[in-house]
Amino acid sequence: MIRLMSTAFSFVFHLLGAVLWLGGLMALSRVMVHMARQPAGMRAGLALLAGRFNILAMLGAGLSLPTGLYQLSLWPDGSFRHAGWLHAKVTLVVIVVAVHVLCVVKLKKWQKLPDHSALPRGLASALHGVIGLCLIGILMAVYLGKYHFLRSSNFP
Repeated sequence: MIRLMSTAFSFVFHLLGAVLWLGGLMALSRVMVHMARQPAGMRAGLALLAGRFNILAMLGAGLSLPTGLYQLSLWPDGSFRHAGWLHAKVTLVVIVVAVHVLCVVKLKKWQKLPDHSALPRGLASALHGVIGLCLIGILMAVYLGKYHFLRSSNFP
């Protein structure tokens, strides 16, 4: 019973973390798009807002990643290789991590640029789009996947 309770809590925290992470990341990338459009005088305030969204995204990643690994540890040995949907999800999560790092690096770089510098709006828009596509892909992989041990009657 205790293991079931911790598993249930891990689902709750995993989903909460995913919402915070991807929601914060979507907001961060959208603010970066607006930073690129705005005059230099407004960039500092938008960069501060983007930093706040990054904190939210980092908190979400800090909840989602460990709980996902915990859930993966519950799978029986060898079952991972039969779950193609999980391979797709893990690949998309790795892409989200890379895009998150890229967003933070670009944001810090943009903050150091002189006021008269133009910011590449296309890059920020592309990052925003990749995050959205990864979110859709993760949801499709999880909820449309065929072999899902955690939904079976054998789940502890």
